[in-house]
Amino acid sequence: MKQSKRWWARAAGFWFFGILAVSAADVPPAVPAPGATPATVVMNAEPITASAPDAAAQAAVPPAAAPGAAPSSGPEKALATMVVDSAETAGGKVDNPRATPKAAEALAKLKLARSFRRNLEWGQAIPLYEAYILENPNSPDLPLTLLELGRTYAQAGAYEAALSRFYSVLDLTVNQENAGLTPGREVAFSAQYEIARTQLALGRYAQAARLFLGMRRLPLIDGDRASIFLSGARALNLAGDKPGAVEEYQALLQSFSDSPLAPEGRFELAVIYAELGRRDDALREVMALFERQKNPGSSDETWVYWQRRAGNQLANMFYTAGDLPEAAELYGKLLQLSGDARWRWPLLYQVGLVAEQMKDFAKAKISYTELAAAKAEGLSAEVAELPKLAQWRLEHLKWAERMDAELNSLKPGA
Repeated sequence: MKQSKRWWARAAGFWFFGILAVSAADVPPAVPAPGATPATVVMNAEPITASAPDAAAQAAVPPAAAPGAAPSSGPEKALATMVVDSAETAGGKVDNPRATPKAAEALAKLKLARSFRRNLEWGQAIPLYEAYILENPNSPDLPLTLLELGRTYAQAGAYEAALSRFYSVLDLTVNQENAGLTPGREVAFSAQYEIARTQLALGRYAQAARLFLGMRRLPLIDGDRASIFLSGARALNLAGDKPGAVEEYQALLQSFSDSPLAPEGRFELAVIYAELGRRDDALREVMALFERQKNPGSSDETWVYWQRRAGNQLANMFYTAGDLPEAAELYGKLLQLSGDARWRWPLLYQVGLVAEQMKDFAKAKISYTELAAAKAEGLSAEVAELPKLAQWRLEHLKWAERMDAELNSLKPGA
């Protein structure tokens, strides 16, 4: 009988995981979740920016994007605007009557390529970029154009072609007479970053890790340095070097504790700790997400997303492994994050299941009773079914309490 009870409780718990996964998806993350396919595992797409005393240089890292993504904000947009403006000055603006027809035509072609790229029309943008590069081998904006072309190839999934263009950027910026200028240096840093990201997308994790670790020595702003630490840690983890990844995540959290990337890094570190069997360390990192004040650079949505994701994943891992006290603690923390029925009801059900298995029948009753009294309106079929299941668990709980009392009465000395 006891074995039958344990089977039903465990089966109900596994059914719950699917419900909570759907519930968590109702609140989309502000940044993509890690652990995706190699093509999207790298989270940031801004160009690496040289450090500068100007406070404006300390711009926040923009939202995540796939390798080669077009700039939308932050240092990449500023850099692109700065270099594009200089290219237009050198090549002659279209409305400049002194511009030669050839220069005006070249600039119009480049503008059209950039327009296609902004509209995600890679097949239209790539031939225009290639034609511009072929026809203007001495253009001062050639490094940036090659960088944009490489990113376009990467977004189109042509990673080897992307690598070729990124390496061409390095060749040009190293050999240019004015390579010491800030725009040229930042384009070169961006190319190095894109090479590492593309190697990661190609599944060459060890090589990508070496490149990211090497970039830590570059004179970069803190936002870019934090991104490099996080990317390097991920590459090491994917390469199978989990101890090395742990060191990189720890370095990220120690050096950039106020970075918008810190919650994400803490979540990934907690998962690795759990995979290594370091249960206490994993729990410590997840609890830090709940107890630490929100990072100044993180939005409320991003912060809550990582709290939910970390707590949900680790709580489920603890529950599956039979570590019920740890699971109960995390589920209790998760309950405090939202009163939305899509989030709260599955958690109430799981809190009841964990308490029931821990023989804390009073706590289980509280959770089941609240859930059984809830009204299901406008919810998915899976979530709407939870009040009925909670009512069934309450009936089962009466039987479980009675059986537990009878078993205790049969013990010697009872």
